[in-house]
Amino acid sequence: QEVDIVVAPCRSFQPAEATLAEFLSQALPVVTFAISEPRLSPSDQAELRQLKEKFSLPIFFLQIPKASSKAPSHGSPLQCQLLDLQLLSPPSPCGAAGSSAAEQLRALGAFCRRVLQEHLVQVSTRLSELHGRCLDIFINQAFDMQRDLQITPKRLEYTRRKESELYESLMAIANRKQEEMKDMIVDTLGSMKEQLLQDAAGMQFRDIIIPENGEPVSSRAIKRCIQQIQELIISRLNQAVANKLISSVDYLRESFVGTLERCLKSLEESWEGSVPPPRRDGSVHITSNYLKQVPDPCWGRPPQIIQRLTWVSPPAVSSEWKRKVAQEAIESLSASKLAKSICSQFRTRLNSSHEAFAASLRQVRG
Repeated sequence: QEVDIVVAPCRSFQPAEATLAEFLSQALPVVTFAISEPRLSPSDQAELRQLKEKFSLPIFFLQIPKASSKAPSHGSPLQCQLLDLQLLSPPSPCGAAGSSAAEQLRALGAFCRRVLQEHLVQVSTRLSELHGRCLDIFINQAFDMQRDLQITPKRLEYTRRKESELYESLMAIANRKQEEMKDMIVDTLGSMKEQLLQDAAGMQFRDIIIPENGEPVSSRAIKRCIQQIQELIISRLNQAVANKLISSVDYLRESFVGTLERCLKSLEESWEGSVPPPRRDGSVHITSNYLKQVPDPCWGRPPQIIQRLTWVSPPAVSSEWKRKVAQEAIESLSASKLAKSICSQFRTRLNSSHEAFAASLRQVRG
């Protein structure tokens, strides 16, 4: 319906492939190559090779005989050259060689229709392939959604049950470990007592000015020094007991937490690869974060577990005095109170994480 006829400029002005490249992106080209000589010149051959390598388009060869010469036959040197260049299919004639101008134009019309039909076949094939891929995607997505609808509730229920087992196991440990922990504290304190005394003797107090000439220190400063020595002992003991407590529940990390984390990871990956249902925005990730907090024993500062130390007259703060304060603090430390405090805080933290996990899981289930 709409045809533009473009005559390529002379080769010295612009190569034919440059002219063709200008129109290739906005039209379906039908290339004609008119030949008036009995053989292709070297420049003709070079130009045809470039067109073939760059565009791979079918070319209609139009042979125009000179007025004084007879048109060459099908077995002419020209046709042999085009066959050697693989620009003709064997038994195709060299364009419409030897025909009249009207016959050659009719042949050109048939050639154009064939070229357009080839384009149509190519486009139809591409559309069919695209349609097939889209159908495959929709079918696979439908199967995945159906599978999720069946499996996801079971996974969530399994996750809830396993977390409950983990919570109950840890809570039982916290309840029965108090007496064991008391003995653990006594043993731990005995093994690290000498190191605590050395650390206390060499410690530097925070925000307390100690006279360097051995002058007595104020009662207020003495009180703060004693408090910092006590804090040193309690914090070191706390950490040592914490390490032993964690090691006593390490087996739960593999048997319970490992299984739960794998299950939640599978749920996360399945929902990240599809459009998440309502009310599931980030809930699975939140649930995973709560899960990681469940088995971690963590506590703050325990209540007063060292009897208050008093002094009749403020002494000079020396290494010997600091060691003596630490010695009395260790001797007056209540292992039962510390064990009770640790277990209580562990149960509080465990219960908080369990409730947060359960609430997040309910949100995931929608």
